[in-house]
Amino acid sequence: MPAFTVKHNGFASSLRTKCGVCQGFAIQNLNRGMPHPPVKEYEAIWDTGAEMSSISHRVIRELGLMPVGMAKNYTAAGEIDVHIYVVNVQLPMGVAFAQLPVTGNDLGDVDMLIGMDVISKGDFAVTNVGGVTTFSFRIPSQETIDYVEQDNQANAKAQLVADALKHKKVGRNDPCPCGSGKKYKNCHGKNH
Repeated sequence: MPAFTVKHNGFASSLRTKCGVCQGFAIQNLNRGMPHPPVKEYEAIWDTGAEMSSISHRVIRELGLMPVGMAKNYTAAGEIDVHIYVVNVQLPMGVAFAQLPVTGNDLGDVDMLIGMDVISKGDFAVTNVGGVTTFSFRIPSQETIDYVEQDNQANAKAQLVADALKHKKVGRNDPCPCGSGKKYKNCHGKNH
């Protein structure tokens, strides 16, 4: 399962990764002896507010890309018409997308914007523990991350322990009433 993790010391104001981009081609073409188009490395920013991924005019120029269609793009400045291009994208640690339709846009200081068309294909998580922003992505999606449900389960276990302690004395070496299989002293009894 392809996945990668990026860590930033301190709070990250944006999520960025390196990415390889080349002209779009079908993987089957390599089996037919066709050469792999040249891949160039660019910096990408991840944007959950973007419906579709985009590339900069520099990428279009450097890879010699030709448009395959037109689309409407909705930006903070309003609606604009943009060209659509087809590229293959290589993200860190073998995460890749073939024949990805992208729009051509002015992206400021980055050359690719990874949008929800890519993000929605896998599991995307951002945490900020101990002053470190950790960004992780994997495809395909493997599980649902639901912090409310995790809290509900932890609260239910804590309530089981509280109820058990009200009705019966739990010894430090007894199994923890939460059902973890650990001794009480190594689980919910750690701080008691």
